[in-house]
Amino acid sequence: MSDTQTRPAPASDDALLEELDDLGGPPATPPAGVDDPSRRRRRKIIAWLLVVALVLFGGLAAWYLMNRKPLTELPGLQTGKVPTYKTAFYGVDKPLGVAVSPDGSRIYVTQSGTEGAAFVYDRDGKRLGELRPPATDKGPHVPVYVAVNPTTGEVYVGDRAAGKVYVYSGAGAYRSTFTPKDKKLTFSPLGIGVSGDGTLYVADASSSEPKDHRILVLAGDGRLVKTLGKGELNYPNAIVPGPQGEIYVTDSNNGRVVVFEASGTMTPLLSRGIGDGDLGLPRGLALDDQGRLFVVDTTDQQVRVFTAAAKPTDHPTYVGSFGDQGREDATFLFPNGVATDTRGRVYVADRENNRIQVWGY
Repeated sequence: MSDTQTRPAPASDDALLEELDDLGGPPATPPAGVDDPSRRRRRKIIAWLLVVALVLFGGLAAWYLMNRKPLTELPGLQTGKVPTYKTAFYGVDKPLGVAVSPDGSRIYVTQSGTEGAAFVYDRDGKRLGELRPPATDKGPHVPVYVAVNPTTGEVYVGDRAAGKVYVYSGAGAYRSTFTPKDKKLTFSPLGIGVSGDGTLYVADASSSEPKDHRILVLAGDGRLVKTLGKGELNYPNAIVPGPQGEIYVTDSNNGRVVVFEASGTMTPLLSRGIGDGDLGLPRGLALDDQGRLFVVDTTDQQVRVFTAAAKPTDHPTYVGSFGDQGREDATFLFPNGVATDTRGRVYVADRENNRIQVWGY
């Protein structure tokens, strides 16, 4: 049994000193100006315990922010607000990026497994072909993200290892390699985005130093229009052009989504945290024709849904999240890319489950 269960509570220090004085012991109080050594030791021990507790609490808080598991929403709470699971197709090896043709008839997927490649599927998940680089470009090839020109239907594939962006027809035939006019300009593309006028946006993370990470804006003829976000981004991933000339970017290792206005001004929209709609490690990003913004949260194993504001720099409204960690239907294992079509379908690259999931409204 513990001391508190077997022993009476000790007398106070003052009572003990009075008792010792009655028995001829030491004086009831220490000499003036002299601190009691036992009290001094107790204060030091308490101070050290407080320091240790604060350090442990800070470490646990930091770990939780990076590895938190969000609470599952109550069934029915988000009915009609987030898509529901429809199906999945397999045959992909650690898919990273996914894009969809304007009419939703073609799905383009990049994979990063044993064979870095990009493939074309129909809407039922049947493989139709491969997006192959030209034979003159020997490997290695690591395609990461893929984007579709909403006007022409051309497909752009960013190849991180080759440091190039390849352009294909909607059917998958190679057309060209996007070449900057400035021959000294090189990049190692992570995310890419393309607008209807052929403007190409490249998330360049050539350097391991975040201070060098940037977004390159290139005209259709290869001319460098501007550089955005240098020194402010940390492994930017997906890029999505918006309807007002803005672009949305997942600033992945900073745990946020930012928007760049046409003027080049950057505004943070969503950030890391533990509240509703806060992010862990954002990767994929999509904006559908209903103004819904989909953010793949890789470490939380979910896709978060927001309604974009009428003014791009205003905070989006959190709608809800879908998915959970696992290998069953409607669960994810480190998802990465996301895309939408005009039929209300949402396609998610479920990387470690080696599949593309299809959700829908």
